[in-house]
Amino acid sequence: MQVSFVFESNELDYSFIDKLKVLFGNKKIELLVSDTDDTQYLSTSKSNQEQLLSSIKNIENNTNLVVANPKIFG
Repeated sequence: MQVSFVFESNELDYSFIDKLKVLFGNKKIELLVSDTDDTQYLSTSKSNQEQLLSSIKNIENNTNLVVANPKIFG
């Protein structure tokens, strides 16, 4: 069985270990821990990568930007 957990490192506590024990019982398990990069995920498909690069260019050129209304988010 393979299970994936994604969470912030500051959310890691002893209850996580308890959950692993319940899920896997008395089996030998392997833990692999890595940090994640959201931009790496967004680059997994060609269309996502093009959209991401286009958005970065828009920010750099100050074009096609959407400005949030501070009355809504203030």
